[in-house]
Amino acid sequence: MKAILCLIGITFGLLGMGYWIPRTAFPELLGFYGIAFIAYLFFVKLHKNTGFSPVLVLVLAMGLRLLLLGSMPGLSDDFYRYLFDGQLLLRGINPYLELPDSLQGLPDNAYWAALLEKMNSPGYYSLYPPLHQLFFWLAAMAGEHIFLNVLVLRICLLLVEGINLWLLQKLLFLWRKPAHHISWYAFNPLVIMELTGNLHFEGLVLMGLLLAIYFYSKNNALGTGLSWALAIGVKLNPLILAPVWIRFWDHRKFWKFTLTAGFFVLLFLSPIVLLDGAEHFYQSFRLYQSKFEFNASIYYLVREIAVLFVSYNPIAYVGPALQGVAALILLGMGLYQRNFTREALVSKMVWMYLVFLLLQTTVHPWYLIPALGISVLTANRSFVVWTGLVFLSYHAYAQPAFQENLWITGLEYGLLAIAIVNIVYRDYENQRSLSKGTSLDP
Repeated sequence: MKAILCLIGITFGLLGMGYWIPRTAFPELLGFYGIAFIAYLFFVKLHKNTGFSPVLVLVLAMGLRLLLLGSMPGLSDDFYRYLFDGQLLLRGINPYLELPDSLQGLPDNAYWAALLEKMNSPGYYSLYPPLHQLFFWLAAMAGEHIFLNVLVLRICLLLVEGINLWLLQKLLFLWRKPAHHISWYAFNPLVIMELTGNLHFEGLVLMGLLLAIYFYSKNNALGTGLSWALAIGVKLNPLILAPVWIRFWDHRKFWKFTLTAGFFVLLFLSPIVLLDGAEHFYQSFRLYQSKFEFNASIYYLVREIAVLFVSYNPIAYVGPALQGVAALILLGMGLYQRNFTREALVSKMVWMYLVFLLLQTTVHPWYLIPALGISVLTANRSFVVWTGLVFLSYHAYAQPAFQENLWITGLEYGLLAIAIVNIVYRDYENQRSLSKGTSLDP
């Protein structure tokens, strides 16, 4: 009965966010999300104490995702750019060479007008890698009908989520981890809303990372390299994990892994160069790193200090500088390693994602999902906490100019900092307990 009530709570929250409440109504959205998230936490506890059939867990998790099958993405408008790029590809037009707001010769109808009007980046060249664009092209095959296009994307992402849940169950079983750990990902309302609901492709990134972890646990350098390259081919962010591989292979397999990953990364990204889009792609990438700011943490602190000395927003300098700092820290994290188990590998990945995101100028809620997914294989619950707090960032959409309230952002990161300190302390105590022959339940 308790499990049913928890599922009702998650369902109620998802339906409210997916069908009933616009993103401008932040208090109502936060209420629905809060209900879903609290119900999710209770469900994980029930799964731990009671135990559910693995098949039942998969059915329930996919069932919750299917609730959003008929909804239109409401918390993000990124999908309009997806559909626009897909339609260009269908017509043989290179999305890396054309700016949407200056492209001539487009059909004059309501469909194209809606894409251009509601797109959030009409003045920028496409920043989505070719593997990402492949799904846009598939969606465009459904014709000039926004809902059908959305449905194709959603079905693709549902299939990816099914694979992710299967991989997580398989890895937890192979590694003899508690079966209930899968619920930290499977029933997380942020995961369901941002992937199935809002059509973000971090789930596909997670699939690549999980496959890489699986093949690494099988000591398969070729499979690991190809899988990691797949994740990079969808989103470039998994490149931040490059340093972690340095210490986790012997000499021969390191080169086998590196050459495989390098070859497939170049292969997956080669259409950008072959179609003469490299300059525009890099231009959009640099603009994103040095112009956009949203839900940042350390960057906002540095910015507030910098404006005491300059009369302009210093993001053009601070953003790249923080990227350099992140690169140095991540390199150091990758090189410093005393434990070489597969669990240590994944744990290091989770901490690297945390450092990387805390040093970004823009942190959208869906950016957390790959790290949350792989953290299921560890005792680190920092990303579980963050997925509960990051929804506060949607307060900015309640304002006509998408203005952030830094007090709310500060609350998010203040609570996250407390949680991280507690997790680090708990990990330290757990290591001490292990050295004495006991352990804490993660």
